Amino acid sequence: MTPPEIDEALSALARCSAVLLKESEAEQQRMEELNELSETSIEQRAEGQGSPYDAECALLSVRLRLAIRCAKAHRDAAHEFVCWWVDAAVTAWKSAVHGTPMPYARLGAAAPDTLMLDDDLAVLPGVDEQTRKLLELGSFLGAPQPGTGPGHDDDLAAMADLAARSGLSIRQNGTGAAEVVDDGFPEARRRRLWGDYWLELGIPALPGPGGELDALLVHAPSETADRLLKASRAVVSAAMARLRLSELEDTEAPWTPAEVDEYDQLSSQHDRLTHLLADYAQAVTESLPDMRA
Repeated sequence: MTPPEIDEALSALARCSAVLLKESEAEQQRMEELNELSETSIEQRAEGQGSPYDAECALLSVRLRLAIRCAKAHRDAAHEFVCWWVDAAVTAWKSAVHGTPMPYARLGAAAPDTLMLDDDLAVLPGVDEQTRKLLELGSFLGAPQPGTGPGHDDDLAAMADLAARSGLSIRQNGTGAAEVVDDGFPEARRRRLWGDYWLELGIPALPGPGGELDALLVHAPSETADRLLKASRAVVSAAMARLRLSELEDTEAPWTPAEVDEYDQLSSQHDRLTHLLADYAQAVTESLPDMRA
């Protein structure tokens, strides 16, 4: 891709991301409004006002249930789309700094709801050879054998889970034998592109502090470098909040007031993750001319 083509593609991603984020916010607001109406209705019934079998109350419950699903679907879709923008922007950033070409297929590697041609899948990172061989061996031995114990199904489930985490799938070929293949679906591509960044933190792989990030910023103007560093730290901080939230949720003992406050603060921080990713992608997109210069 030429620099003008890259810039136009990133601008389109920015525009489309803004549309999805706006729609997601609208669905979230609608859900919150219906939830308030539902809580009011519940309070009124608790006070003896109205029947629990009232059609209007039932309709409100149905609408709230649908709104919750819709809000989550929009939230997830906006997040995946923004992550695509981040991935494309970071790839263009590396291309500009290192002078390496950016294939057209690489632009769409993280595109949601889009299948890639088999030949284009070659732009994705390769799966660790040891993992692939382990899965191939597990697939070969996967057919039930005489004397197979009750743990056999667990072994197959573990293999399937490892394949899914690695962006691979296990399927039968024309002869009926199991084989390990590169999965071309969007979620599998995200896992191959971003690994634990995506699986554990729900974000694309970002240039990390130290060697890689320093190399990308070494010739950048100071204002550009400061903006990108600030945007990167905000994303990482919000993403890491997810880990601490999980720790608190796994706590069996009653929470202390301090832990309740911490949970609320972390939740609020994590809720802004998609917007912070959009800010990061916007910063990279707008900084590319300086990077090329």
